[in-house]
Amino acid sequence: MRWTFRISFLLLLGWAIFMVSPFVALYDLSKAVQAKDVARITERVNFNALRASLARQIFGEYLKTQDISERDRQLAAQAGAAALNPVLEELLTPQALIDLLEDGQLQQIQREGAAGPAIRFDPGSLQQALRIFVLSESQGFRAITIPLNPDEPRDRQFRLTLRLSGTTWRLTGIDLPTSLQEELRKRATVASK
Repeated sequence: MRWTFRISFLLLLGWAIFMVSPFVALYDLSKAVQAKDVARITERVNFNALRASLARQIFGEYLKTQDISERDRQLAAQAGAAALNPVLEELLTPQALIDLLEDGQLQQIQREGAAGPAIRFDPGSLQQALRIFVLSESQGFRAITIPLNPDEPRDRQFRLTLRLSGTTWRLTGIDLPTSLQEELRKRATVASK
């Protein structure tokens, strides 16, 4: 009977550690951004997955508004990816990521009123930490989406997606606020001309 309790306790402890680990990784990423530690940021970010996430947001919503066939939509997506490449190259550097995660805006796109909330995982209180934990969306055992600034409306929130890679949680996606998505779409349009 003692072995049953010990094994149950160890399983429960392991599960609790697993549930908290993405938040610890996000806190570590936040501290790396504050310290401007490029090596730690590079270790914690999957830039290829982040590229796909941003391209899908910037160009995907535009395609939904167009009345084109599925075949043409695929061709347009390929052409859009090529047009977005210069914009994404600017966004997917460690320094640009530091700018975005530090103050919620890109220094290359300074516009009045376009700044979002700072992306810091420092909940400040146990109640705020619990709110962020509850509003997080698990996508199986290997991915989680964490809303930062959960008090903001959804279209003004940054939502970070972390994915387990080996034993390390890495940033694989950032859902941008609507205003920043629109600004990047405009920028991609200008860059493609």
